[in-house]
Amino acid sequence: MSNTLAESFYKDKPAHAGIQRKWEQCLEVIKDEISPQGFRTWILPIIPVNYVEEQLILRVPSQFFFEWLETHYQSSIHKAVKKVFGLRARIEYLVASTPDQHPEELNLDSDNGKEPKSREAPVMEEDDESLALDSRFLFEDYFVKNDNELALRAAQTIAKHPGKTDYNPLLIYGNCGLGKTHLLNAIGNHILEHKKRKRVQYLSSENFLNEYIFALQNKKLDVFNKKYQRIDVLLLDDIQFLSNKKKSQEGLFFLFSEMERRRKQIVITSNQSPAQLVGFESRLISFFQKGLIVDLIPPSYETRLAWIDTYSEKNNLTILPEVREFISESLYDGLHQIRAVMVRIAAQSSLLGRPVSLSATKRLLSQIDANWVKRNGNMRPLHPIKIEQIIKVVSESMNVPFDLLIGFTRQREVTFARQIAIYLAKELSGESLKVIGYHFNDRHYTAILHNYKKISKELKSNPVLSNMIIEIKNKLLH
Repeated sequence: MSNTLAESFYKDKPAHAGIQRKWEQCLEVIKDEISPQGFRTWILPIIPVNYVEEQLILRVPSQFFFEWLETHYQSSIHKAVKKVFGLRARIEYLVASTPDQHPEELNLDSDNGKEPKSREAPVMEEDDESLALDSRFLFEDYFVKNDNELALRAAQTIAKHPGKTDYNPLLIYGNCGLGKTHLLNAIGNHILEHKKRKRVQYLSSENFLNEYIFALQNKKLDVFNKKYQRIDVLLLDDIQFLSNKKKSQEGLFFLFSEMERRRKQIVITSNQSPAQLVGFESRLISFFQKGLIVDLIPPSYETRLAWIDTYSEKNNLTILPEVREFISESLYDGLHQIRAVMVRIAAQSSLLGRPVSLSATKRLLSQIDANWVKRNGNMRPLHPIKIEQIIKVVSESMNVPFDLLIGFTRQREVTFARQIAIYLAKELSGESLKVIGYHFNDRHYTAILHNYKKISKELKSNPVLSNMIIEIKNKLLH
């Protein structure tokens, strides 16, 4: 970032017309990469100053603004600059002389006319009915057994009687993938269908932030307030995004207070309970706590199995029992990852005309769940690994002779190594239990299954064993 001398030198110097035209081209590229609100709030206020020795100097309104760009939009800006100015182009930021101001507090249009104003793009006007609801998310599609029934019932009650219950605000919290956004959209979709006169506004907290900052910057708070005073139901997703956004929290608290006074319904989602939220004003936390707070918990093993069965039945999908159990045991954080795996399984099964094997399922899982890969190692071999090779690598890694490993010796160390070899053979070879048994002195497939399950169960609570198996897997896969 440039120093004070550079700032004073470039402060009142507009960019050369050629640089300005190229920056306009950059804006067109960036515009396709990010949301309209993000573009208006964070990109348009940037001012090109000069281009010297393959270095583009860009002026930004504040230190906070610069840090936000670095965190959220730097890759998009770099991509555009390199495309327009050339692959060797670099970016240098020049911070304006208001380092302590947040973009929420700036009026970017006031600089005595010396710099171009940001192109106006007003906040949603009064007659704008852009609701951003996802019509796929309905109550009847929210899969729940006993795990999250309270959250579902609360959401349904509010959808039937918005603003007329004590559940105001309703705050739903839980980890990613448990259905917070699903319930939020389901509330909105139900109200739109059954209470057509109600005005519903769904938006993410990031969009609220961008919209509010834009209103502040462009002196359009009256338009912003007028828009939100008209709505009957506000559905605000991921409130934790507003942590440490002091000015936006002030605007949000004013909005909440007005809606509460007029008996309008507010529903909020968060990744944490109000007591655990950090960077929020105490009065906002108190407001969150005055209504109903419900948490979403990860689905149980039985619920995960039931969801897989329901999905399979709905899509006429034949799924192998071992695949069904493996998915339920491996993906326990939420149903979104299970859905992602099942969609891929359904596609492969349809294209290949046969059920997807366990080994193929594990390769699919390694493509979408980084946490599972960390626990189990890379599961993407280009070809199935031969059982003889697996036994050989286990024998060398655990210092157990090959003949003893496949034989019937019951010494503890040998038995343990044999179980690991059987487990890895089942994981990586793609062969049936019967074929695996043949390579271990023609053991019966039930004995192979018993050894496999023993290691599978132990892996869930034994990090030392997990690391050992990962090391052996990596030897086999590289």
